[in-house]
Amino acid sequence: MSDGQNRKTRLSRRHFLIATGGAILAGIGGGMLLTRNSWQASNTQQVKLKILGRSAYHEEINNKLMDLFRQRYPNVKFDYLPKGYIDEYQLFVLSMRNRSTEYDAMYLDEPWIALAIDNGWLEPIDGADLSGYPKYLASWGKRGSRVYALPLTGNANFLFYRKDILDAVGVGRPETWDDVLKAAKRIKEKYTDAGVKIYGFSANMRKGVAIAQDVFPGFLYPFGGKYFASDGKTPALNSPEAVEALEFMKELLKYSHPRTTEWTNLTEYSEAIRRGEVAMGLVWNGWIKDVDVPEKSQVVGKIHVMSYPRQKIDFGAQSGVWFYTVSTFSQNKKLAENFVKFATSLEAQKTAHLEAGLPPTRLKVFKDPEVKSRNRLAEEYYEIVSVVRPVRTSPRWMGMAESVGTYLYLGLTGQISSEEAIRKAHGEMVKVA
Repeated sequence: MSDGQNRKTRLSRRHFLIATGGAILAGIGGGMLLTRNSWQASNTQQVKLKILGRSAYHEEINNKLMDLFRQRYPNVKFDYLPKGYIDEYQLFVLSMRNRSTEYDAMYLDEPWIALAIDNGWLEPIDGADLSGYPKYLASWGKRGSRVYALPLTGNANFLFYRKDILDAVGVGRPETWDDVLKAAKRIKEKYTDAGVKIYGFSANMRKGVAIAQDVFPGFLYPFGGKYFASDGKTPALNSPEAVEALEFMKELLKYSHPRTTEWTNLTEYSEAIRRGEVAMGLVWNGWIKDVDVPEKSQVVGKIHVMSYPRQKIDFGAQSGVWFYTVSTFSQNKKLAENFVKFATSLEAQKTAHLEAGLPPTRLKVFKDPEVKSRNRLAEEYYEIVSVVRPVRTSPRWMGMAESVGTYLYLGLTGQISSEEAIRKAHGEMVKVA
């Protein structure tokens, strides 16, 4: 993600048209070198690589990676198709089901990987470098000894907090969710009730997919609940721990930003954070990437980040990593494979982090002296990425998320009881599973 949801656009097979176009001119040979064995052409001839990917800050990151690749291989021309979250998922699934040759490489969210591997939609990546990744990330895109997806964008869902505000109300770094609630109450008394536009908490609690994957896991898992059983597929939401987590969210909502359940877009939420209106909140990396940019932020140097506060257990943080993959239907697989290996390399991740704000997945980037000198939060992000864990583990998660989030929202806003919300959300998961 997970990272935010655009308005859902429904597509049907009979309305879905993908132009397969002409055959791609040729591939690029092994080792990222143009070889006579694979392609014989003059230096002025170009070969095109088409990529399906995400819009927003993901597009900025991928544009930088494509620029870096072109600096080495100017014969390559890229066609990057940026899409909103739901739109990209639907287009990815429908194009693969139709065995479309339209896309060579695909930039995919974490829960989509298992679906793609299980359906045979991804080409194995030979000679993939898995060094320097957290253990789970190194294995997520593998089946047996074959690698089908390489981690790139190290999205994590975590807590940010303003140290200056928490110190002022006598709480400090929140170690538990109870600490967060205590701080939020004191912030309301000291700031909000006094007419100062500072609120204790916020998150992307919009109805639907947003609350299901951007917010609720941050409470559910530390409270001892879970979405799925140990097999990663069987729904396990219906529990006293899940009800308790939702009840806690209802209490915290009283001390939260008034738009917490109705942010119209993620830019709006990010801007509120940068204006200093939110003292604590759950975010993905990209939502706070500009907090230390003086031209954009009024909270430079004041924001800190940490994994989820513990409650009954210490869970860590939810992962929402984006991976690069090669379509098994591509007519230019070797070129796509070479780009994927380059884009996810340590060198490319470091450059994209420094120049385009990529949250890296190779942990060595955070330990790099140049990165540490330019990123005040490098060590804190290192600690988060080191403990990220998958939550949306079922290949069928995307078929559940909207319904789950709808019932969570109804429970959060008091339209139904928390018990009913969890029970019905679980029931929707069972239907899809």
